[in-house]
Amino acid sequence: MIGTNWLSNLKKFDRKRFDSLRHLDSERRKEIAAIYSFNLELANIAWNVSEPELGYLKLRWWEDYINVMNDRNSFGEHEYSLILSKLLAEGKLHKSNLLRLIKAREFDCSKKPFDSYEQQIKYIRDTAQNLLFMALSCLIEFNDNSLRRNLSEYFGLSLGLARFVLAAGSLSQNKCYSLFLPTGIDYITYFEGRINDNISGRIRSDIDLTLNLFHRGKREIKSMGLKKNILSVLNTVNNFVPILIEIKNKPHLIYRKDHKLSFKAKFIEKINELVK
Repeated sequence: MIGTNWLSNLKKFDRKRFDSLRHLDSERRKEIAAIYSFNLELANIAWNVSEPELGYLKLRWWEDYINVMNDRNSFGEHEYSLILSKLLAEGKLHKSNLLRLIKAREFDCSKKPFDSYEQQIKYIRDTAQNLLFMALSCLIEFNDNSLRRNLSEYFGLSLGLARFVLAAGSLSQNKCYSLFLPTGIDYITYFEGRINDNISGRIRSDIDLTLNLFHRGKREIKSMGLKKNILSVLNTVNNFVPILIEIKNKPHLIYRKDHKLSFKAKFIEKINELVK
């Protein structure tokens, strides 16, 4: 449930998104942090229940919570919930996006694989892409709805894809599904920490899409003249790029415990920077 340590929890459990806000003024930082903390609360449900049905019940509670958010007397005194209520009242947030996020988290509770690659992409659109769209709604620089929609796809969807790839190894150890794979045999191989052609193909395909989206986004914002504090909100995936390239070349690296760049990869990255 919502607690007074919501900012410290975001810093601890979703450090990349927390750090992306550090250059914003305190009001904008807290607004977006409240949205990200709401997502963290939902994401943790699946890890804290023993049965899917219990997770679904908790998600239904959150649906009811959001649906009555116009009634300020129903929230308690927590700063987190008051910020979300304020954003709704000001029109910066819309309940439909918050409810969309809740609905998407049913997949986490189900403990089942994606039915298709399209379902996997939809899940990421409803979570990471949707989150960034809501975050950008709090910033005056992105008042244009079509601009928010485009940038949230380029930078939000790419972040979600990147995190799926980077989490694949640790999730496989807990028998959790983060990738769509064509056959049951592929999942057996995946859960055993091994690689086959289907898994390698899926990893490489997701990384290619991630990098394509990210570079398209960088081209779009290049001419906008955005300040560093705003760029940091968009460029969360930036530090993942060298690691993703390394994994693309060696897909078995998804199973390593710590996704730090190897010395060789760092050396190659530095050479590429010097010759640009």
